[in-house]
Amino acid sequence: MILNEIKIAWRSLYKNKAFSLLNTFGLMLGFTGFLLSYQYINRETSYDKWNPNYDQIYLVGLTDKGGFSDETNVMLAPLLKESLPEIVTAGRKINYNFGTYPLFGENTVLVKNAAVIDSAAAHIFQVENKTGSLYRSKIQNEATLVKETVAQKIFKKGDLNFDTPKSIPVLSLQLDQHEFIYGISKDNGLSLIDHDLLVIKEPEDVFAGENPFSYQTYIQVKDGTNIPELVKKIDALYQDKIASKVQPPTLMKGEIYLDPLSHLHLRPKTGSNTPYLMLWIIGSISIIILILASANFANMIIAQADRRIKELALKKILGSSRWAIIRQLLLEVFILTFIAAACSFMILNITGNILQKWFNDDLKQYILNQDTLLYLSIGIVGTTCLSGIYPAFVLSGFKSVHLLKGKLNHTQGKSMLQSSLLVFQISVALLFISGMIVIHSQINYIQTTDKGFEPEQVINFKGLGMYYDNKLDGTYQNLKERLEQNPSILSVASATNIPGEAELPLTVQFKHNHKQLDLEHIGIDKNYFNTLNIAILKGDIPISIKQLLQDSSSHYAVINESAAASLNVDQPIGAQIAGCDVNFQIVAVVKDTKAYGFENNVKPTVYSYKNECGTVRPQGTLMVKAIKGKVDQAIEIVKKEWQQNPSTKSLPLEYAFMDQQYALLYKKQEEMQTAFNSFTFLAVIIAALGLFSMAACQVTVRKKEMSVRKVLGASVKTIFIQLNKPFFQLFVIGGLVSIPLTYLILNKWLENFAYRIELQWWYFTIALAIIFIIICISIGYQTIRAAKANPIDSLRNE
Repeated sequence: MILNEIKIAWRSLYKNKAFSLLNTFGLMLGFTGFLLSYQYINRETSYDKWNPNYDQIYLVGLTDKGGFSDETNVMLAPLLKESLPEIVTAGRKINYNFGTYPLFGENTVLVKNAAVIDSAAAHIFQVENKTGSLYRSKIQNEATLVKETVAQKIFKKGDLNFDTPKSIPVLSLQLDQHEFIYGISKDNGLSLIDHDLLVIKEPEDVFAGENPFSYQTYIQVKDGTNIPELVKKIDALYQDKIASKVQPPTLMKGEIYLDPLSHLHLRPKTGSNTPYLMLWIIGSISIIILILASANFANMIIAQADRRIKELALKKILGSSRWAIIRQLLLEVFILTFIAAACSFMILNITGNILQKWFNDDLKQYILNQDTLLYLSIGIVGTTCLSGIYPAFVLSGFKSVHLLKGKLNHTQGKSMLQSSLLVFQISVALLFISGMIVIHSQINYIQTTDKGFEPEQVINFKGLGMYYDNKLDGTYQNLKERLEQNPSILSVASATNIPGEAELPLTVQFKHNHKQLDLEHIGIDKNYFNTLNIAILKGDIPISIKQLLQDSSSHYAVINESAAASLNVDQPIGAQIAGCDVNFQIVAVVKDTKAYGFENNVKPTVYSYKNECGTVRPQGTLMVKAIKGKVDQAIEIVKKEWQQNPSTKSLPLEYAFMDQQYALLYKKQEEMQTAFNSFTFLAVIIAALGLFSMAACQVTVRKKEMSVRKVLGASVKTIFIQLNKPFFQLFVIGGLVSIPLTYLILNKWLENFAYRIELQWWYFTIALAIIFIIICISIGYQTIRAAKANPIDSLRNE
């Protein structure tokens, strides 16, 4: 019986080939957007989910006055493990932030992401050795691992068994430093602990004397632990044992917070929630696109029903029950939906690189899995229900005598449904087009607005300072002076924090007139402001290296506009501020710089020349500003200096352009723009198909009416207006519904930026104009053709 129904449904669809193909194409577009978005969502939400302790792992951080830090004292982890029975284990991690980490083997490999973790953190994140046990004896106190791609470059093919650890030179051949590699890290899946080089050692053995507040602390708690109570216990322990006994930076005096592992990739407290917001936007858009395609499909079914009146009537006369007709119509919808989903799935498998273009990832490694098939099945069933249930129940409910008389065309319910679906399509299209314009304007604003500094023509040689004497009177300063003498180079500088890099400045507590201020601190050299072209608003910077060396008891500070406002003095030049155990004399005020993106407000900042607030924060990156058109020559000059340094033997020079690094700060927004533009394209096409199908329906239904009007003297223009009038009315209704909602949604998105555009009326005017043009194109051809048709052809049977 089911097989017969499938045959009948297939014959009906084949009989109406044009209708079937149009519906299939519209649904295929909807399923394509749906599948693409949920592959990305699946990927981004899968970080560390393979870990059996996923729900019991937390990052321990500190918060103060609305600020958050993911760095804690090196001794916090063992203290928590010893003191709190709710904690199964506590581990530590520190990233290598001084450029690439060179490994010298068969080939020299510059490892771009290296980190140090202790054995407890390795246990928490299920770090495993692909070539054997992580620890093979009780006396083994380290277990450094590399990724397989790195191992294949630095070792011979026959040396990849790692029966014994292999020693290789690191950092510099001249320094004679070695690292023992114990194996290849196993790829368990996407994880926060994903490094080309993972040094597994106890931190106090590696970084003795290092900054005690540069570690990330992770804990694994027992199942059922009361987290709010645990936070209170950890905070009390921290304040009593650590914060009260050291002099930490400002934020390190704050209160403890716990951030679950499930939040750390997409919405950490210490970072941006843009990736999380992007997931919600893309997920919502994909569902809307599929609903839009379903609404369009339902509209087409109702439009097509006028051509099937006699068929439905004969089915009823011949004894078909209402349920049989409903089942038949739903089966037809299901077949088309299934074909559309299958086509979409096959196309995505064939192309395979769409996600790589949109989201910097490869689709093929995610699409062939159970989750995809589950989402696809849900989409097919949901689309079948949304598209087919209402039309099937409506069409099957008419009496056969009414169907034979053709009265289906005049039902108010049918007309209301079609109009509602079309208003929905127009509203969604307006939302997408307006959103596309606003997102483009905001990203263009980020790219073109004044940042307070100029990254153009600046080349960052990250980690270069690690291979030179990093003192004011050492060879690093001599290197800068030699480079500045070259006619291809305007200026050279270094600093503890570089615009566009992930590492943010340290927040330190300063005092001015008995008032405590939390200010960010950046250690700089004398050419920092000149190299980045940061404007000096007040005062002057007459400081020379000679003066800094001779006047060792004086400490000079430059502050930005925000810091000057925090001091609340009429004349900040010459004022004294105390911090980092020294007294600073303010010599200048410089312009605020959006050095770390547009999402957060510029923080009050103090710049000093002797790095008084942290000797372990080296100025390892060399910034070289080249004369316009002389960038290649400037790079070659630095390369020659690099090659002459014995410490850099066999070591390639690493560099990046500052403007490109800065662009990475809004990379997620650009990815969202690309995806949103693509979904907008899909929405507009689907809306156009809906308009086309409804126009075809209107022309068919009102053909005799228009013929009578024409016989009675109506002009082509009058008939054209009469046919199009309902569409323009729906366009006005759709605009009135969509624009207020669109304004609220886009304004909410813009609230994520501290520096943003203001919504303008013409954004929505452009969107309305585009939709109006699409309506004219979609319905114009059919209505003009109907208006010009010979009325005799329509009235012949009357």
